[in-house]
Amino acid sequence: MKLIIESPKLDLRESTEEVVEQKFRKLEKLFDKIDKCEIVIKKEPKGLIDKFFVEAKLFVPGNVLFAKENADSFESAANEVALDLESQLRKYKDKLYEKRM
Repeated sequence: MKLIIESPKLDLRESTEEVVEQKFRKLEKLFDKIDKCEIVIKKEPKGLIDKFFVEAKLFVPGNVLFAKENADSFESAANEVALDLESQLRKYKDKLYEKRM
């Protein structure tokens, strides 16, 4: 799976990119036919607190799965997006196997 991480106007540390990569590489273990995953990370000030926005597109054969989340911390937003995509991927995989039978 090709993993593309974009962070416009936000300088990500290498350790942050590694955290993102670990979270989303787990999806490959669930379904090995993922073409690529595009992740966009944004940070926007909301009042006194900065909000992190994470959105991801997962390209699978014949479909694109999408999830987005915002939170006070980057880690929690990324984790929620990864969990949402995992759920969508399980449903997609189940539908594929139902069609084969």
